[in-house]
Amino acid sequence: MLKKRFVTVLCLPFTVCAALAGTEQPVVVQSDFDQMATPVHQWSDKGKELFYIDEGPKDGIAVVFVGGNGTSARALELTNFLRSTREQLKLRFITLERNGFGQSAFDPKGDYGSYSADVHALLDHLGVDEFSLLAISGGGPYVARIGADLAPRVRSIHYAAAYSQPGVGKPAERCKVSDEQLATTALAYTVPTQWWAMPADSSIKHIRGWQDAAYDDGLRTFFMKGTQDVKPLLHEWRLYCQQPVASGAAVKSPVFIYAGTADSVVPMEHKDFWAAHYSNIAAVRAYPGEGHDVQYRHWGQILSDIAYQGKRLLICDQGQSLLLPEEVAQQKITRGATLDICAWQKAG
Repeated sequence: MLKKRFVTVLCLPFTVCAALAGTEQPVVVQSDFDQMATPVHQWSDKGKELFYIDEGPKDGIAVVFVGGNGTSARALELTNFLRSTREQLKLRFITLERNGFGQSAFDPKGDYGSYSADVHALLDHLGVDEFSLLAISGGGPYVARIGADLAPRVRSIHYAAAYSQPGVGKPAERCKVSDEQLATTALAYTVPTQWWAMPADSSIKHIRGWQDAAYDDGLRTFFMKGTQDVKPLLHEWRLYCQQPVASGAAVKSPVFIYAGTADSVVPMEHKDFWAAHYSNIAAVRAYPGEGHDVQYRHWGQILSDIAYQGKRLLICDQGQSLLLPEEVAQQKITRGATLDICAWQKAG
């Protein structure tokens, strides 16, 4: 005969008691699939295959996002550490893959103008009229051209550590060498772990999974068509060395500029160029001592500026992330608040 054993348990929180008693909490089983990677869509425009992403509500604020040099249509995934904020602000991000990268065919005649024309066609296809423009790093000249071509439809322009044109700052070493020498350099950079090798002290290394997402984008950019092709990268480098940016005279919408004072990739002279290029600068946000990763470190502020047109500052105050009117936020900063969400402070 089995004897029953009784154990007296002093339970404090209800949840602990439930767990000790073996009580199962009801599981709400999902009815739909969770989204995995950002889907890339395909559309044929007069026989030309365009590859793009379209993420966010159809009635949200449309943002045409142009990533940095040598990135694919899915470069937005490198900002998914603030995806929740992007969704709460109801931002709709659209990115058209650039010439020869990812799945896109390479056109040796492609330039900023042809890319702008493709973006124009895509926006009309998607039924997007008004939109903001956002450039990271090497996306700068492309955004400048789109802004010039479609100025009446542009809601705002945002340049984040964005390159401008040849003649600004010191000439890049790649602009001084032959095509053969440049090809050798490019071949090494098409290895994702080389292309996306971030400095050891980069703040974005605190973001779990970011480096792996960057490597994945490098794989799509350079190997999606099954071969390691350096021609698209060489071609884009030559554009940076040879083509000036489009005039900003037609742009009447507000322009926002973000830069790190210690950026050695896109030095501060490019920030100064953009500030002088437009007559309607809404804000120049220069971050002392920060490098080329400011576009990620202050991504939250960029999203805020797109949504609120510069009327809110994103800060961390006493462990709480807040979007406040700039004057109020600045007062809190003088008392110890920091810029962007609190996760950056937790990361160290």
